[in-house]
Amino acid sequence: MNVLARQLEALGPQERELRAQRERAEMDLADRTIPMPFDGVVARVFVDAGEYVAPGQRLLLLYDPSAVRVEANVKETEVRFFSPGKPVLVTVDAYPGRRFEGVVERVGAAATSEFALLPAPNPSGNFTRITQRLPLRIALQPPPEPGLLRPGMLVRVEADARE
Repeated sequence: MNVLARQLEALGPQERELRAQRERAEMDLADRTIPMPFDGVVARVFVDAGEYVAPGQRLLLLYDPSAVRVEANVKETEVRFFSPGKPVLVTVDAYPGRRFEGVVERVGAAATSEFALLPAPNPSGNFTRITQRLPLRIALQPPPEPGLLRPGMLVRVEADARE
């Protein structure tokens, strides 16, 4: 029994070293894990496995399929028909004949051309009027089944103009 007790004592430092290695590995894994607040779908990956990344670098593009919303750009001449809380109908080119009901969540405060990387120059003598577009955000109610609508799909938005 004394021999076994001495062998156990001799293995004590090795046990502590292995536990420390396991704790370091768990900390490394926690440092390299990005927890998400929702179950999402990865739409695009911008880095390869094993590649070094910098803080703030875009790694992937993902979205929550259960929280689908429609982002539309409406002509400035028609924006008066859209206001927050107003019900709208949305049709999707991928599903002809199917209509989705929604509510306008937000109307953008500036035309999309204001945020262009290369804004259009306005040389003197150019009197061509170009209708600008304003962004809308629409929440679909009820939400469509997950996976039905995806980012980038073409839609048409209709609002009642009689009000």
